[in-house]
Amino acid sequence: MVAVLPVSAHLNYGPMRMLLYEVAPGLTVGSAILAGDLHGVYDLLHDTIVIDRTMTYTRKRCTLVHELVHHAYGDRGHQREHRCRIVTARLLIDEQEYASAETMYEGDPWLMADELNVTVQIVLDYREWLNERGR
Repeated sequence: MVAVLPVSAHLNYGPMRMLLYEVAPGLTVGSAILAGDLHGVYDLLHDTIVIDRTMTYTRKRCTLVHELVHHAYGDRGHQREHRCRIVTARLLIDEQEYASAETMYEGDPWLMADELNVTVQIVLDYREWLNERGR
């Protein structure tokens, strides 16, 4: 089962973040410059998500959805990371759009990611889910 988010994963980052203020008033979403390769973090204790402000809007969108999945499941830290990545990919990618992009770009994950407005990692995670379900 895919997590239910308080907003549509298909919104762009800015509108998604603005809508969260309205539909999830107890959740705090902020931005900061995060250390190392950390893109985002969800803090269950404070019901807070922090997104690295130095990233592109596409990466911010994917990261916000990822952290919202942790929020939806009540994860502590990066608990159940594999599940979170697969669910995030499924929320961000439409199956028909993926199939079309895969055909159009002959499976090139970089071109597919650009077409689908997601990161390459999201495309790879979606492929992993397809393989796991025996496509």
